[in-house]
Amino acid sequence: MGLSIQRGEAYAESNVTVIGLTRVYGKPQYILINSDDGNNPQLKFPGLRFRNSESSSETLEDVAVQRFNEQTGLTMNKSLGLRTIIPTRSRHGDRWIFRNVFLGVVENPNKRKQCDREVYVADPGQGFSENEFVSELGNSGRRVPLDWVVDDNKIVAKVTTDFLHHFDWNTLSTNWYSRIPCLGVKPQTEAYNPELGCALAVSSMILLYQPNSNEKQKVITLRRKDDKYPGYAGGKIETLKSHKSRNIDPISCCAVEGSEEFGFEVQPRSLIGVATTPLFYPKGGERTHYNSIINYAFVAEPTNNEQVKLALENPGNFLETKMAEYVVEDFDEHRDRVMKGELRMPDMMAIANEFYAGSPGSKINLSHIRASGSV
Repeated sequence: MGLSIQRGEAYAESNVTVIGLTRVYGKPQYILINSDDGNNPQLKFPGLRFRNSESSSETLEDVAVQRFNEQTGLTMNKSLGLRTIIPTRSRHGDRWIFRNVFLGVVENPNKRKQCDREVYVADPGQGFSENEFVSELGNSGRRVPLDWVVDDNKIVAKVTTDFLHHFDWNTLSTNWYSRIPCLGVKPQTEAYNPELGCALAVSSMILLYQPNSNEKQKVITLRRKDDKYPGYAGGKIETLKSHKSRNIDPISCCAVEGSEEFGFEVQPRSLIGVATTPLFYPKGGERTHYNSIINYAFVAEPTNNEQVKLALENPGNFLETKMAEYVVEDFDEHRDRVMKGELRMPDMMAIANEFYAGSPGSKINLSHIRASGSV
């Protein structure tokens, strides 16, 4: 069977949104579709629910591109990856969700396959004003009102306009937002389920610690009482409920969950990447179970080294009750652990490998997680 997790209203979910750029009519435009499997004339960006990855070599980017191609009947010629993450509300049950927003280019819309949805093109600057109209792709004389099925598409439209204003059509590239690494993880299920679903959203962190100027920089992990191997701190992102909610996006979850589990305050510094672990869910259970875990993995550091020294000297006074011990290793020792696969969860190896693959300057700054104004 494998690992299975039931959906819960208390926790946030993740899905995909895809911005498709094109110049089919000789000018930069972006692609929209109608809603509810083509039965609702209101418009949206392609995406939302997605299918699971079939293997660790397939990432969230791959399944986002597949979903775009399926919903539009078009073929994305070049995927430009995950660019921003937007917390918002779903119109289905008012769930707290994260849009993982991908970017790509469609160069040849003439080879469009049959699909159940109508496809439209909008101009830069459209999408956040009243009384706007967009043209049907392949039937440009037919114009329809730009009526969003849900208002958070306006935020994606603003991001899209920024991309189009800072896009190099010769190289098909933009630096408006950096490309966020998407990490594949071995599926935790024995049987592939192709039904559409959503993911449980979690945050985790590699905690760096510089004891003093004479020692090597360290990585601090936590071993739980029932586990053989240690792992990275983190937890589920919670639903925004009131003005008192604190763990409500990947960044705040990293800070809140990390501080609670370590017993001293931590702060996220940068984003390493987004790891997706496919889960088992029963046939017909795509609305009652998560199809995967999406882990927003950060580099973090303690706020106050004095707190860390006290905690390492007296772990019982600081650790969360489910934790057995701190595990403190220098970078080479921790790399040895990663190569042996001696971390608690399978996605942690993928996160560690991405951490070691690049330099500190290659990590993603936290402005890539963009507010939507949703409450």
